[in-house]
Amino acid sequence: MEQSFQIADLLHKKIKGQLSLEEEKQLQQWVDESQSNLAFYKKMLKDNTLIEKLDAYQLFDKAKAWTSLDKKLFASKVIKMNARKLLRYAAVLIPFIMLVSGSIYWWNEQLNSLAKIDEIIKPWEQKATLTLANGKTLNLQNKINTTVEEGGAQLNNLKDVLTYTSNKEIKELEALVYNTLVTPKGGNYQLTMSDGTEVWLNANTSIRYPVVFTDSTREVFLNGEAFFDVQHDGKAFIVNTSEANVRVLGTSFNVSAYDNEPYTSTTLVDGSVKLSTADMEKTLVPNDQANVFKNNTDIQIEPVNTDLFTSWMRGKVEFEAESLEAVMRRLARIYDFDYQFENEAAKHYHFTARIDNSQPISTILKMLETTTNVEFKLKENTIIIL
Repeated sequence: MEQSFQIADLLHKKIKGQLSLEEEKQLQQWVDESQSNLAFYKKMLKDNTLIEKLDAYQLFDKAKAWTSLDKKLFASKVIKMNARKLLRYAAVLIPFIMLVSGSIYWWNEQLNSLAKIDEIIKPWEQKATLTLANGKTLNLQNKINTTVEEGGAQLNNLKDVLTYTSNKEIKELEALVYNTLVTPKGGNYQLTMSDGTEVWLNANTSIRYPVVFTDSTREVFLNGEAFFDVQHDGKAFIVNTSEANVRVLGTSFNVSAYDNEPYTSTTLVDGSVKLSTADMEKTLVPNDQANVFKNNTDIQIEPVNTDLFTSWMRGKVEFEAESLEAVMRRLARIYDFDYQFENEAAKHYHFTARIDNSQPISTILKMLETTTNVEFKLKENTIIIL
């Protein structure tokens, strides 16, 4: 049994990438001993069985281990021992029994914790809240068809897309009627404005916009992240954020302006945009990304692969050499959970991957565990990063 737990520990270290050269030799020697050992070893390392990796100790058959231990400790033949020798054996055996039972308990707790994670934290879904000009709030989640008349526009929510239609334009001096669409953490939604502009809202995002635009400009206010495919009609389209304004005619671009991110970024896919701060204005061309850091009016532009910053619309999340702190911020918005780092150093691990955000959160966390030196634990609905 002692060897079984030793091999299980080596397998766990192998999965975590923590084996020394000497331990690697020990593990390989065990693998070479039999075909069953080789088959078990391969099973543990297969990507599609990540969940079973936490079963390392249990797969060595606890029942047989305890039966073996029972036979050794409580054999049928009687051996006379004096009290001093009995106490000496007890002093050795009791800590060993506690260690084995403690290991089994720990692994069971890990498995239970992982199961609880998927029960509590769900993949994102299409849901949003719409606030009308009169203050009335509509929950758009699971609404098959909702129609409202307001401010000269007809609002129609069908199959998780909110669409505005109107045959009129508001004169420049007329009062605009505004709506606000908000997606919570773990939610996303699609919006088609009265001019035909399409907007995809990422999780934890709000956009305030007029139900009908004026005859000269189109202006909206964004907090969070959204992708815009702007309809070209000769009028400027302006996206206002807390750090900068994005001005376009007809183009496709992504704006990320979350309060808890260090900067606001604008990523241009097609067309041309002008980005303005209090002290600066710059023009972007396709595949440019402009970043404006908080409390700084400078605009920093660099060429990027736009797919990295727009794949969230297609249900993907991509990370390229991003810190674990940045990864957790994004995952927390998409899956709606709280998290806490127990060690500040873990924030600076870097991670590159493409994730399907319909996957259970446990699958993603295990991927992070196998590629970085961290472990995750669920504690009172908060993910603890160890």
